[in-house]
Amino acid sequence: MAYHFNNRIEIIELVPASGPEVHGDDEEVTIFKPWADIKTMQGSEVQTLGLSGHELSSRFIIRYREGVKHNHKIKFKGETYDIVSITNDNEKNRTITLIGKAVT
Repeated sequence: MAYHFNNRIEIIELVPASGPEVHGDDEEVTIFKPWADIKTMQGSEVQTLGLSGHELSSRFIIRYREGVKHNHKIKFKGETYDIVSITNDNEKNRTITLIGKAVT
């Protein structure tokens, strides 16, 4: 299967704000900015993952990279996505598929 890594996404982490005027807000820290192939998820795939059909969810395929964690988030076109699933495709360390659910 040919992938088209033509969409820039950001993998971010929310960390507690530092400084004297901390008000419980978190800061976004960019972990890295990979290129991704983005696929729309079919209804049956959404149901299999236990997501609601009206939630915006997408599949982000990136080149293999260590360090992606479930507490990270994905930013793409102004939307923020929680990472629901991280899969090392075929366990070959070539690509990783991230399933993201839009944060409302």
